[in-house]
Amino acid sequence: MPSEPLFTNFFGSSATQNETQIIILKSDLVAPSGLTPTYDFTPAPINRTEQTALALILRWLRNQDVSTNSQFIIKPFEQSLEFRFNKWQRRYVSEIEIWQDDQISTLPNPNLI
Repeated sequence: MPSEPLFTNFFGSSATQNETQIIILKSDLVAPSGLTPTYDFTPAPINRTEQTALALILRWLRNQDVSTNSQFIIKPFEQSLEFRFNKWQRRYVSEIEIWQDDQISTLPNPNLI
């Protein structure tokens, strides 16, 4: 049987949900003190979309279910240094694995995970 991680593991201890809403507190996306390696996310009245999405992905990465029957796996980031837009930039690449029973589909089905 697939694992079933707690909703709050992924979205934060203050996260709630009902039929129409998911409420995630930005403070739950901040890296805990002492985390190694760490990252910075500062909640603000308006955070940029990609900034908030990355903070959420980093939270999922550190709190994901690592059991052998997990259906949702985020692989650690791999880094490379590349020249882009006339400057050197660090590129981070990660993979998301989703495991479902075999069905013909071009996208994973959230209802089957």
